[in-house]
Amino acid sequence: MTLEKFLLDHGLRISVDDTKGRCLIANRVFTPGELIISQEPYSSVLDIDSERRRCDNCFNLSSNVKRCSACKSVRYCCSSCQVHAWKQQHKSECQMLVKLIEEKQRTPPPSLRLVVRLVIKRSLQQSGVLSTKADDNFETVEALPTHYSETQEERLVSYAQMANLVKTIVDPVEVDLKEVCQLFCRIACNAHTICDEEFRPVGTGLYPVISIINHSCAPNTVLLFNGKRGIVRALQKIEKGTEVTVSYVELAGSTKTRQLALKEQYYFVCQCKRCRKMETEEGIIEDAILEGYKCPVQQCNGAVPSGRDQPGSQCVTCGSGCDNKKLKRSESAANKLLEEANLAMRSRDDGQARLLFEKTEAIQKEIFHVHSVHLMRTRDALMKVCMSLNDWQSALRYCLLTLPAYERAYSVNSPLVGLQYFSLGKLHWLLGNSREAVTALTRAKGILSVTHGSGSSLVRELTGTLQEATLEAAYRSQIPGGPEPMSLDITDRFKHHRSLKR
Repeated sequence: MTLEKFLLDHGLRISVDDTKGRCLIANRVFTPGELIISQEPYSSVLDIDSERRRCDNCFNLSSNVKRCSACKSVRYCCSSCQVHAWKQQHKSECQMLVKLIEEKQRTPPPSLRLVVRLVIKRSLQQSGVLSTKADDNFETVEALPTHYSETQEERLVSYAQMANLVKTIVDPVEVDLKEVCQLFCRIACNAHTICDEEFRPVGTGLYPVISIINHSCAPNTVLLFNGKRGIVRALQKIEKGTEVTVSYVELAGSTKTRQLALKEQYYFVCQCKRCRKMETEEGIIEDAILEGYKCPVQQCNGAVPSGRDQPGSQCVTCGSGCDNKKLKRSESAANKLLEEANLAMRSRDDGQARLLFEKTEAIQKEIFHVHSVHLMRTRDALMKVCMSLNDWQSALRYCLLTLPAYERAYSVNSPLVGLQYFSLGKLHWLLGNSREAVTALTRAKGILSVTHGSGSSLVRELTGTLQEATLEAAYRSQIPGGPEPMSLDITDRFKHHRSLKR
């Protein structure tokens, strides 16, 4: 089966645009939440933080992962995953890793192992040891752009050095150094960060068919992962003939920030409908609110664009001026505190982290708009550190403060908004606010059933919590002020819902 036939069977087709190159087009109507396409990675690898806790074959979290007895470099959750990985390519990889250990060389880092695995798989498919499919062959990888000529010389030198290491590791497999260097270029601008259901990174994978989907800052689909399988779902109704788009970068930021990220890693200037608003009044206001300073006039809800060198700037709503230099000094002080807070978080000093985040927030809320992404991220961090400290009331307060900014920075049907409402619902439920919990959890289910699918483990967990909260709310409505239908205090409730600490 050809790739074109494979895509047609999924209601899709490829079109070629003069500026974008290949595009994926809907060949039929897709409804919100409908699966667009899914794909196993051609090559994938866990990141350093995940490799001790997750299975190297299925990428699922496990409390009982066992190391490969030979190379001692990969872990598996069960014998089935170990056997499957061995047959696919670990047999070849294992021998190479054992050789490295015998030569007293350390195990290659994830970025290098991703290419090593890609080279091994290509060799095994070319020799007929591994079969090929329409969505799983090296030709689909070769069709991806490299942007080789646009890559900075310093980066190419680094890729060339890593290509030499790959050649040494995969010996006796013959490789062409320039081709391997181009593989590093392809991965840099086509690989996806593999995340769990709550968007925490766990690894990296190359999905050559999914990579045909182009970027938009207002995407009509979302990419999530079931283990390491990439799954693309429709966020909205997609009409026949419409291009399928997904987001490549963090969407909570100004147009300038998004454009810079896209240009640096993917080598293009986005012309989506959101970016085209940049020079319009609506676009200028949006960017100022997301990353600018709040208007000095208390009665005004406007914002002042940041990033300008002149001493003073004006509010985009009322025209009032502000002292840019003074605001930048305050912002610099807040950023310094933020660095210290993140360092304390990494050191697991939650008490110190909370203190530093609170000082950061105190400065930021004086200089930034209430919907600023800077303030949103600090409050989000405060919510999580308060959860770690079991201060549920404070966590609830910060969660409520983040939601208007989340809905402004992302689309209202974004999975990140859905996850935030899920956190809000669980916090309300833990604190016994059953009616408020039902409202938040219902909102979360409406979003996450579309983005994650109604059968996902996350939505199943959400549904269970919603049912419990609904029962409590109904009981309370019948007996106002009466006892809880279940004798659970906050600690007991938390034991039932440990996933709250995400």
